[in-house]
Amino acid sequence: MQAKELSSDGDSPRLQGKVALVSDIGSAHGVAMVRRFVKAGALVAACPAGGEHRTGPAAALTEVPPEVVLLEGDVCAPGVAQRIVDAVADRFGRLDILVNHGAGGRFLGTILDVSREDFDAAITGDVWSVIALSAAAIPLMTRSGGGSIINITTIGRRGLDGRPLRATGGGALSALTVSMALDHGAAGIRVNALVLGPTQAVEPPTDPEELRALMSQFGGRTALGTMHTAEDVAAAALFLASDEARRITGARLTLDAGRSLSF
Repeated sequence: MQAKELSSDGDSPRLQGKVALVSDIGSAHGVAMVRRFVKAGALVAACPAGGEHRTGPAAALTEVPPEVVLLEGDVCAPGVAQRIVDAVADRFGRLDILVNHGAGGRFLGTILDVSREDFDAAITGDVWSVIALSAAAIPLMTRSGGGSIINITTIGRRGLDGRPLRATGGGALSALTVSMALDHGAAGIRVNALVLGPTQAVEPPTDPEELRALMSQFGGRTALGTMHTAEDVAAAALFLASDEARRITGARLTLDAGRSLSF
């Protein structure tokens, strides 16, 4: 069988004819991703992140392109993930791209402060949301001939002081990404992760003093001397969703302007 040729036309829509489901539509990077996917030619549906908390800078739904199909519900709740995927199937008949992002919260403290309720909320939001939505989506994606799953996780997966649940959820999701890549590669499904540091909704200031003040809120230092934005997240997600990444699976792509290099 002849290998599929990749398009060299930089102006051609990179996701033409593909259907995407993006969770976390209430965040700046969720909105940035759906805008980027629509511009690249995809048909897009979107839903909230699983869990009860925000995942980053908020965004107004008025910023979402009108052609995006908005679906409601917490994918962590029984039956909701399947209902959302069924709605995508009814509307578009297929699914090629899934972006997962859970909202397990940002518990602060040590394990001495963690209650069972804290643990359940964090791991359900960060990890079970990804399992539930992926399990609902993979059969449809398989029938569609394969596709790309992108799990959003955190640089905290390596361990963070004062944030044991965030680190635990991030580590679990990192390992889960590899397991999913191994389990579903034969169906033509690629599974990768975007490993994010603190995301800014807009471009960081160019004034050195203002930039230093901003960065001091997030640890004060990155290798590139700046911070990444929601548009950077969208650009990376577009690459992993596209055929340009057709041979990439099980990867954990770090996007943090080099912040975690000094961990």
